[in-house]
Amino acid sequence: MVEWKTCFVCGYKGLEEPPYDALGNSSFEICSCCGFQFGLDDEDRDYSKEELYKSYREDWIKDGSKPFSESFPNHLIDLNGSLKAPVLHEQLKTLEMIP
Repeated sequence: MVEWKTCFVCGYKGLEEPPYDALGNSSFEICSCCGFQFGLDDEDRDYSKEELYKSYREDWIKDGSKPFSESFPNHLIDLNGSLKAPVLHEQLKTLEMIP
């Protein structure tokens, strides 16, 4: 059984590998929810990883918080193709983005 890991960008608990190993090496896994790829989308040296996560998250939400992967669980998606509001709320809550 897979112990799913949480995406640092959208809070989805669906990563197969931790985003980074103990040495800080990236997994290069793509989150099936927000599409962030650890090791690629976080390589801008002018910003901290947290700033990059926040910026990517804000853009993803502004663009409708639509799941990246076609294999994303349908029961979590609204009729308009976005994550259902309670699902998004719970995911962001895991990141302490919502009080």
